[in-house]
Amino acid sequence: MKKRIVVGLVGQPNVGKSSLFNVITKGNAIVTNWPGTTAERHEGRVAHRGYELVFVDLPGIYGLSYLTMEEGISRNFIAGGEYDLLVVLVDSLALDRTLYLAVEIRELTGRVVVAVTKIDETHSRGIHINYELLEKRLGVPVVPVSALKNIGLEELFDTIIEHARREAPLLKVDYGELEPFISSIEQVLQPYQVLLKYPTRWLAVKYLEDDHDVEELLRNTLKDRYFELEEVKNETKRRIGKDLAAFASTRRMSFIQEHLIRDAVIKISVPKREKRPLLVFYNPYVAPVISIAIFFGLFLLVFTISTGYPLSVLLSSLGYSEFAQVLEEYSISSLMERLLEHLGGVISSALGEGLLSSLVVDGILGGVAAILLFIPLVAIVMAVLGMLEDSGLLPRLAVGTHVLLQRIGLSGHSLLPISLSLGCNVPGLISTRAVPSHSERLRLLLLAPFVPCQARLVVLLAIATAIGGFAGAILVPLAYLSAFAVFILLNYAIYALTAKKQRVELLLEIPPLHKPYVRVVWWFTWFYLKHFLIKAGTVIFLVSLVMWSLGHFTLSGAYTEDVSKSVLASAAKYLAPLLTPLGISGENAWLAAYAVIVGFLAKELVISAIITATSALSPKEAIEVLGLTTQSAVSLALFVTLYVPCLATLATIYSETRSVKYTLASLVVMLVTAYIYAAIAYAIGTLLA
Repeated sequence: MKKRIVVGLVGQPNVGKSSLFNVITKGNAIVTNWPGTTAERHEGRVAHRGYELVFVDLPGIYGLSYLTMEEGISRNFIAGGEYDLLVVLVDSLALDRTLYLAVEIRELTGRVVVAVTKIDETHSRGIHINYELLEKRLGVPVVPVSALKNIGLEELFDTIIEHARREAPLLKVDYGELEPFISSIEQVLQPYQVLLKYPTRWLAVKYLEDDHDVEELLRNTLKDRYFELEEVKNETKRRIGKDLAAFASTRRMSFIQEHLIRDAVIKISVPKREKRPLLVFYNPYVAPVISIAIFFGLFLLVFTISTGYPLSVLLSSLGYSEFAQVLEEYSISSLMERLLEHLGGVISSALGEGLLSSLVVDGILGGVAAILLFIPLVAIVMAVLGMLEDSGLLPRLAVGTHVLLQRIGLSGHSLLPISLSLGCNVPGLISTRAVPSHSERLRLLLLAPFVPCQARLVVLLAIATAIGGFAGAILVPLAYLSAFAVFILLNYAIYALTAKKQRVELLLEIPPLHKPYVRVVWWFTWFYLKHFLIKAGTVIFLVSLVMWSLGHFTLSGAYTEDVSKSVLASAAKYLAPLLTPLGISGENAWLAAYAVIVGFLAKELVISAIITATSALSPKEAIEVLGLTTQSAVSLALFVTLYVPCLATLATIYSETRSVKYTLASLVVMLVTAYIYAAIAYAIGTLLA
């Protein structure tokens, strides 16, 4: 039997409430009458993740004071509390005005989720909203949605399930000169709090606003002490003025302007007409070429700043080896590595050799290092994409690539997840929330991890440098082409089998092109960077401690510095025969299996694990100790490129799907695909040799 959650859908008139209700319920609403009235009551039921969400569509109201019967129905439902959660809709195009109702409701109850509607139109109007900051200030979840484009509905349902029946602390509005009088009334009401069943501060404010229902409730409850409230109200009117409701309303609007939306909403002027050169992005023949070229150029720049590659290779081939070496030595990744190595050396010297030093340096610092190494790259990628998004160029690139993506069952919406995944798969998976098509989003969650992230580029560069020659020169391009080929083929296969080749549409806002706004770019960057730190960082840090334990303790529980005697080495020796089809065999084959296991934590640790386990001084020496041929080294590189990026990626897949089966399915798909592809590559390489 499904768990039932009753959700009240409330908002001011014209915020898009009816449109959202019809989209949510697909027009299948149950129509009855509200008890004791002739007014119609509309209910719609939605099944989601084992829950039955019962949406009650409340009549539109501007605030909790009412004049008409329908406004009274909404007020009584909200105040009555016979629901698990209220979804309060506010209009993104008129945020200051429509937040008024949300503020009033937040003063009354904490069982609230705020849905910001019409987000498909905000960018084209030059409106940018920091939803996270708004959420922090309101104290309840804020979910951007669009009924027209079917954006954010899955996230809204997930949020409802997560926060149903939760009571967030009430919102406290500063009413200025009214505050002393509110406090006086609260003191009188305090002994009657259980009988009143409403927050005393809310009752005090409503009493001063001459709310008739509240006046009657307080008169019947307080009886002989009611005159004390009248004295306070009379004194309030004498000092402030007779229309206390208007005064309180003005203070709420000031609270919205100064506390809620200040620095959280940016409005800029945008051009009204599309410039003629920009029309090239709508040309089905030219647009794909230009769009891919722009993305290719931008990511080459990002990777060059981060690792020196591929500009370092180009400089070396042109005879400028010294410049190439300087570029690699002073890339962000190299500088971060040297900084962390220096820090590790200082700690080791201070603690000396032994268990504590190993735990701190290899376990704790190693886990932190795995996170810190990628913060600069993730931040740069997010900032670049944030500038493209805010300027209006990213939607045009999505339109430009849509023609090509449509042929493999994807839409231009998938461009952002794929692009982000080139930096880190975790934010790439999170960004699939903006994909309207449920089936397309599931395919991206399953297959986007095949897109090579920065960590895999580090491993590929190390192996390419170690094997050298022609194979080393083509390894990185080969691995990237292989990864994208697998992504495309598997996506098309699933699309053809499950989606019946239905035409994939692109529903996307195309805002006018304008100069990117620094603060908006920062919002975009911090949103994904924060999620990387929380989702990826937490998992990587915790698992790094587990991996350190497995790598430094024997099966009998004794501490050891010899990796070959550890629990992890025992597991690697057991799995080593599985690597034979990849050309990895012999007495040292377990070292490669050991590195692959460590790679589940974070891919960049594959090389350091091999070097540490072989006691080598370089990747080249480590490969020689392993006894790898060029073909088997390439095979290992391709396997590392295609199998699970990291445990943080798997954790993100689970958090986005809430499905253990789907997460396990993605794990199996990646492992099997990587294994088969690498084995085939080794067989072909051996034949060619």
